[in-house]
Amino acid sequence: MFTVGKDIGLHAKQDRASGGSQQGRGRVVRLFLHASSLLGLLAVLTGCQSTTVLLANFNSDTVGALPAITQATGTVSFDLGAGSVTVVDAPASGLPANKWAQISHPAAPSPQTAMTGHFTSPGGPGNYGLLTSLFIPSGAGIVTVQFEPFGQPPSSYVNFMHLDFMPEGDVRVDDGPVRFGRFPRDQVFTLSVSLAITATDATVSITLLGAGASGSIDVPVDPTLAVMARNFGAVKFWMGFQSQGTFFVDNVLVTRRNQ
Repeated sequence: MFTVGKDIGLHAKQDRASGGSQQGRGRVVRLFLHASSLLGLLAVLTGCQSTTVLLANFNSDTVGALPAITQATGTVSFDLGAGSVTVVDAPASGLPANKWAQISHPAAPSPQTAMTGHFTSPGGPGNYGLLTSLFIPSGAGIVTVQFEPFGQPPSSYVNFMHLDFMPEGDVRVDDGPVRFGRFPRDQVFTLSVSLAITATDATVSITLLGAGASGSIDVPVDPTLAVMARNFGAVKFWMGFQSQGTFFVDNVLVTRRNQ
């Protein structure tokens, strides 16, 4: 598995050579690479060939419109409810001139507002890596990133694991007692997730990277959801009826390699 991040471009982090311990983590190197360079970097870091199953960035899309359904690799879909998903320019001054997806959710009571990135095909067991940039403004409610089986409609929220970026500035795993890390408001940070999915179980390693972001944790997937994990095929970014606000997503990359 790899642990890599991007903040206003891309950060690279050395592999967790000592089982994810703080001492075993290497220094973070600021690289400022385009999303198209990620695969080459990941191959160097992992020492093996990986395949892109999802790459969604929005630089070719039209500002003010929905993101294009067909992305560089895979597709995106939307569950808009009363909210909106819109292509916008960079959400803060001083950032590179990338376009972002802006997800806006109105005050409750309102159904969820979501954008889902779908893989080209169901992955099956393997080692997966997600990299994406997030920008969560001050005052935004709970932002959720979740991992879903292949082929379900955008209005479905069935998942085998999800992460809630909480108003308190930390991350909650699966609505339970496990909370970790810190993420900044009004700044770009990187979410890096490694998923080791086998024929019998699945483990997820989550890292927050970038200025003002910190924290890493390894958590098992609920064994009753292992079958769903073996059909991993989509990543959803959404805000639910209990929250209100806007957040931004850029450069959603998922890779897969055989175990």
